[in-house]
Amino acid sequence: MKSAIKILFYLAVLFVVSISTWYISEQFRAPGEQLMGIYEKNFRPCLNYWTTDPNYVDSTGLSQIAMKYYEKGEYSLAIEGFQNIEPRAEEEGYYNLYLGISYLKTGFDNLAINSLELAVKNFKEFNNVHLGKWYLSLAFLKAGRDKEALEGLNDIVRLNAKQKTQAVQIIKDVEVAKNPIRGIVNSITE
Repeated sequence: MKSAIKILFYLAVLFVVSISTWYISEQFRAPGEQLMGIYEKNFRPCLNYWTTDPNYVDSTGLSQIAMKYYEKGEYSLAIEGFQNIEPRAEEEGYYNLYLGISYLKTGFDNLAINSLELAVKNFKEFNNVHLGKWYLSLAFLKAGRDKEALEGLNDIVRLNAKQKTQAVQIIKDVEVAKNPIRGIVNSITE
């Protein structure tokens, strides 16, 4: 009889510990506010690689106008300028990159994600593709979609892109935001 009571006691303790662990991990699931803080800490608008390129030729001047608003930080006006442009096929990567960043800065996260996904698809050069992935990952982070953000950031780390150092730090920050206990354990073991 005593062994049955002992077993029930241990099962009850195990049950309480597992419920407590589940509750704590659910409470500390990467909340949107923490993801937004990580996003804000790491987001810097991209420099103008498009219209400052010496090989760039713009016959209408509309992209110049949109990029001037972009460079001034007037992203709503930049979006209006971009919407008046019909980019050539070789310009679509940069067009979607800057449009996506402008959407991101004005709070249109889902439109930003769509534009940045198009930028990644349209870029051909390694550095540009990963520049697009970087901003796409940040857009996912801002939208609270940490799973997609971590996939993009892990891809940047795996392929040793320019943003690798920042990506590693963001991955750690998101993991800590998702599970502070794991963050404490990681800080002790490092």
